[in-house]
Amino acid sequence: MSMTNRVLLALGVVALDLAVFVVPLTAVFMAYILVYNPPWFREFINSLDAGQGKNSAQ
Repeated sequence: MSMTNRVLLALGVVALDLAVFVVPLTAVFMAYILVYNPPWFREFINSLDAGQGKNSAQ
C-alpha cells in the first residue's frame, strides 16, 4: 500500500468519524430533559438544592 493510499485511508477514517460522532450529545440530552421531564432529573436537582437555604451565601 502506497503512502498516498494510507493518507487517503486515514483521512477517510477521520471524515467518517466526524460525520458519525458530530452529534451534539449535550443538546440531545437537554432536549430529552425538556421534553420528557423525567422524575430522576427533578430528584437530582432537588438533592443539589436540599442543603441550601435563602441565606446560605453568608
